[in-house]
Amino acid sequence: MADDALLIRLDAAPASDSWGFVGRVMVGDTEVYRTLRSFPTPSDAQAAAQEILASAMGPLLASEEWRTIHDATGHAPRRADLGTGLRTNHRPPID
Repeated sequence: MADDALLIRLDAAPASDSWGFVGRVMVGDTEVYRTLRSFPTPSDAQAAAQEILASAMGPLLASEEWRTIHDATGHAPRRADLGTGLRTNHRPPID
C-alpha cells in the first residue's frame, strides 16, 4: 500500500465521563465519528462503531452506484445496466 494512502480505521477511547469506552471512526488521524453511547469494554465500543459504519456505508455506496448508472444512462438502472438476468449483455463498467 502506498505511503500516502488514507485509511479508515475503528478504535475505542475512554468515554469523556470516564464511564466506559466509546467507539471511534478515524479517517487518517482525524476522528470523524464517536459513538453517542459508552460501552463496558473497548471491544464492545469498537464493535458498535463497526456496525454503525457498515450500516451507513452500504446504503451510501449503493445510492452512489445507482446515481452513477442513472447519470450515464439517463434512466433508473435496469437489469441490462447491472449485468443481471438471462440475457446479460456484459458491458464494461461505467467509470
